[in-house]
Amino acid sequence: MFSRRFSTSQMILFNSPIIRTLALLSFFLLATCCTNAQPLTEKDWSQVDQSVSRAVDWIVSTQQRDGSFPTVPHGQPAVTSFGVLAMLAQGELPDQGEHGQSLTRAIDYVLSTQKASGLLSNIGPRGKEISHNVNHTMGQTAVYNHAISALMLSEAYTTTSSERSQKMQRAIEQALRVTLAEQRRPKRRKVDRGGWRYLDQVNFESADADLSIIGWQLMFLRSAKNGGFDVPADAIEEAVGCIRRHFSQRTGRFNYYPNASFGSRAMTGAGILALAHAGLHNTPEAQQAGKSLLEFSFTEYNMPKPGLDRYHYSLFQCSQAAYQLGDDFWQRFSPPVFRTLLTNQNTNGSWDPEQTDHNDGQYGGIYTTSLVVLSLSAPNQLLPIFQR
Repeated sequence: MFSRRFSTSQMILFNSPIIRTLALLSFFLLATCCTNAQPLTEKDWSQVDQSVSRAVDWIVSTQQRDGSFPTVPHGQPAVTSFGVLAMLAQGELPDQGEHGQSLTRAIDYVLSTQKASGLLSNIGPRGKEISHNVNHTMGQTAVYNHAISALMLSEAYTTTSSERSQKMQRAIEQALRVTLAEQRRPKRRKVDRGGWRYLDQVNFESADADLSIIGWQLMFLRSAKNGGFDVPADAIEEAVGCIRRHFSQRTGRFNYYPNASFGSRAMTGAGILALAHAGLHNTPEAQQAGKSLLEFSFTEYNMPKPGLDRYHYSLFQCSQAAYQLGDDFWQRFSPPVFRTLLTNQNTNGSWDPEQTDHNDGQYGGIYTTSLVVLSLSAPNQLLPIFQR
């Protein structure tokens, strides 16, 4: 029943005998807790395990010679990082097991894309200082590539050999400087302080922060802090403050911009998840947004809703958010979602590219398949950033 969610073989992550013993005790407590509140049957979970295994095998089968997983050039290295995170969430480890070499090659590819400034992006401004005089596509995608890939590196940091972890340490430290510098860029509005936006200087409704990017950057900061890196407390506090200003008392949901008149499934999930990273699961904002989250439906597979909505991106954010809110939310949210996903998996183990008017389809099946795997893996608790 717990073959992928709580496999004891995955405890090789812990080298100290004392830590390993404590980890095993935690494992049994967690397994018991989840057994008593499991929203799906043992047969259902067996099907989930098989589905995820097939998906991981498919992700690995697509790997290219340079170690990347296929997508458009400006989607790298974020899409490759999503593939790595999906594998790590199953307890796969670099240089170990069936897919260990694949993981190592993918991580090395991500490291190879880092610019002299510390920016992690295949296509981005070069040089030791980040130029903001760039076109919109580069300015938009580079910041997502950076935050998502930096998050992956910090999550994988403690799972690799000492030689590679030293390379990753340097890369994470450089990436942190970029993230902190971008957070400190002057903002035109007080409500945007503590947040992040694109690298380019185009005026988007006068907003200098959006919740989608803030969520990823905060995940990276929290992950790096968990990994022992020097992350200023005020950077996290200011980011959390900005996130809370994205909440709408009128709708009970989180918005893409502060004080915006629209929201989406993804942004509601992202806001809840971001507060959870700060230990704010029980705030009025999180609880109200959680009630809204339960009103969302994902049973129409790959069908986006009106507005700024993507099916797979929303699925990932809401799945992780529902799990963070606790068993009551998770048990009500997950069963219909999981069954929909299992029904719509392709025979090769993948899920279809995004069907949307917002160009996410260009990122291909690795992007969507990885997001589905991470959604199905919410109970695994193997990625520290997503642990309750």
